[in-house]
Amino acid sequence: MGIESTVYTLQDWLLPTADHFGGLLVFFISIVLLIFFGLLGSAILSAIRNGPFEAFYSVGRVVVESVPEFFSISPRRVMAMTWLAFHEAVRKKSLYVFAIFLLVMLFAGWFITPGSSEPARLYMSLIFTLSKVLILLLCILITVFSLPKDIESRTIYTIYTKPVLHWEIFLGRLFGYIGIATMVLVAMGLCSYIFLMRGLSHTHQFDGVRMVDQGDGTMVHRTTTNSGHHHKVDIGDDGNGIAEKNNEHSHAVDKIEKDDKDETGPSYFVHGPQNMLRARVRHGGTLRFLDRAGKVEGKTGINVGKEWTYFSYIEGQTFSAAIYTFKLDEDLFVNDTLPLEFNLSVFRTTMGVRTQGVRGSFHFRHPDQKDLRTDPIPFSAKEESDIHYVPRELSNASIDQSAGKLDLLKHLTNDNNEIELWIQCAESSQYFGMAQNSVYILQSESSFTWNFFKCYLSIWFQVVMVVSFGLVFSTFLNGPVSGLASIISLAYGVFAEHLKNFVQGVRGGWHGGGPVEAMVRLFNQKNVMIELGDAAYVPIVKRIDSVFIGAVQVFVHMIPDYSLLDSSLFLIDGYAIPDVVIVQQLLTVMGFTFALVGTGYFFLKTREIAA
Repeated sequence: MGIESTVYTLQDWLLPTADHFGGLLVFFISIVLLIFFGLLGSAILSAIRNGPFEAFYSVGRVVVESVPEFFSISPRRVMAMTWLAFHEAVRKKSLYVFAIFLLVMLFAGWFITPGSSEPARLYMSLIFTLSKVLILLLCILITVFSLPKDIESRTIYTIYTKPVLHWEIFLGRLFGYIGIATMVLVAMGLCSYIFLMRGLSHTHQFDGVRMVDQGDGTMVHRTTTNSGHHHKVDIGDDGNGIAEKNNEHSHAVDKIEKDDKDETGPSYFVHGPQNMLRARVRHGGTLRFLDRAGKVEGKTGINVGKEWTYFSYIEGQTFSAAIYTFKLDEDLFVNDTLPLEFNLSVFRTTMGVRTQGVRGSFHFRHPDQKDLRTDPIPFSAKEESDIHYVPRELSNASIDQSAGKLDLLKHLTNDNNEIELWIQCAESSQYFGMAQNSVYILQSESSFTWNFFKCYLSIWFQVVMVVSFGLVFSTFLNGPVSGLASIISLAYGVFAEHLKNFVQGVRGGWHGGGPVEAMVRLFNQKNVMIELGDAAYVPIVKRIDSVFIGAVQVFVHMIPDYSLLDSSLFLIDGYAIPDVVIVQQLLTVMGFTFALVGTGYFFLKTREIAA
């Protein structure tokens, strides 16, 4: 989950809307499906072992006994089982994973390009990819072999001779394995933070004398080269300077007064990197487009043929425009300026001069009184983050200029405190690409350290899911098969978004239909734009595809989407992880864990183990 993802409010996320089911409905579906398939699987396994009649009696007895056993759970016995599972994981050398992680961190700096244009992104991508892969593999290894090995070696009989319930056995192992994984993850997080800070920390030397030609005959001050880059320096009237942004950061340059009168000229101290590790808090709005003729086009603009359809485009030197509607209040202004940040995509049909970007303009309008607007403000888009500090008062471009300058909050907002931002491209045959989250008001800067912690918290949520699924699989499968099932469920969770898009596309009438129809077209050599015809088999094919897609849609809601539990893209892109995202992830994990504990209990209870 990152900047491209839509962040819903907690209420909108819980309740169904036009574009998603809602957390409560998905939770209910997941609970029903997991418990249903848990009972069905338990019945099938019991029928294979003991026959159908005994299976019916066994499953019915488990259902009846599950509720009173649940309320008989002893926290003391659960803690004992947790401590036992924790020690078992330590004996299995699970802490070696941290040693591997530490070893990679020790030598990773040798292979990271120091002159990278995005060093922070490079470091953080390495850190979170390595942490996530190692900790999730550890979770699979320590969970899937535990119960099958105990049952095979009959060491679990020792536990069953004590007054220990099935609930307590499952919960004890769940908490124990989550505990050991949490300990390893915390150690990884601390080492990662130190590695990141030390790896990005650097400075430069600046003497105030060295000047270089920047290519057009202009001489500029410049720092020495360090970490594969250097900075131009602007000296202010007070003698202090600022190193211009390069490789996503800048440096403050302070003048040092010398006490020795024999020394001539000032000396300078260059501070460490600034604005490299950020946690920007966004205040977003809603987006709609106008077409070439200036008519309302809706939530999407022009499609320029790119496979990634996140951006919609507006054409240059036409009436085409992207209109953002923001809710404005006093807290969003900083020193009577409104910080606007643009992350636009540029599509060129003629090359032009790439270093100069593509020219455009933006202005503000009243949402209800369309003739009340400001003068356009020119800018240049270069496909990189660009911030504009817009003055609160702007010149009036409306027909009636009796109001003089227009105050953004007083004159251009309606009763709901809404204001419109219009963006247009000024160059012919060039296009600006925009999306819901690519233009926003920079509300504030949050703590990067706190943001870093929340990112590792999202990895911990994935740890809980992987441990829960691994334990459930181990209650009715042997070790290797449980491991394979856990890896498949994890792989699905990583690519769940693509499967959801496939289901929605087929349901929405994708050309070519489902898999069976696609196979028929392949044998008949018909492309996706040609109708299958009115043959007798066509309704049967479409019906089979409909049932298959329905089954896939059911499967989609049985396993969590791990991409929604991953917040690393927020951190890597330099944005604060919204608190509501953490709450949504927590509720998702709690819902699935509750269902998985019940499913694991049914499988374990109906398994043929000495009672």
